[in-house]
Amino acid sequence: MLSNLAKIESLLYASGDQGITLKQLSQRTALEAAACRQLIAKIADAFKRDSDCGLSILNSNDTYRIGTKDDLSELVADYVNDAKPRVLSQAALETVAIVMYNQPITRVEIDDIRGVNSSAILHRLVNQDLLEITGVKQEVGNPKQYGITNFGLDYFGLKSLKDLPELPKDEKLDDNTSDALLTRFNKEIDQGKMEVDS
Repeated sequence: MLSNLAKIESLLYASGDQGITLKQLSQRTALEAAACRQLIAKIADAFKRDSDCGLSILNSNDTYRIGTKDDLSELVADYVNDAKPRVLSQAALETVAIVMYNQPITRVEIDDIRGVNSSAILHRLVNQDLLEITGVKQEVGNPKQYGITNFGLDYFGLKSLKDLPELPKDEKLDDNTSDALLTRFNKEIDQGKMEVDS
């Protein structure tokens, strides 16, 4: 019979880039949340102590996933850069920036900031796994809400939304700030981590 440690590890692996919450782990294994957390810590410690292991456990708001150790970031980034969509349009960069600074956010709210319809670009960004539907807003029509994916964070070289540069206090997100938002990704563009359509 599989150990609880093996069950937790397999669920972490199967959850991929999206990760799995502590609550989901508890439900799937019929273990208390505290017991799940202890087993996750045990796996993380085993990864850390094994110098031949390239894995680590990443945690964001009690959502856990298997990632790679920081020392391997350059190697992994090179591989991911080859595998991921290489070209993003100015409109796509603008939309992603707006979502990251405002998530969860609906298409209509994005449209209000950008001043244009964002349906097509949102569809493309979701298909590229840069954005995801995170839920629905509790209002008439129950519009979908969007957020950045873990893959999207990795794409822009961020570990979490906390790594986003702060907007100046007097800078409001409206249709006049798209250029200001885009400058936050100039470093990645300059370093060749991503390309922008002309």
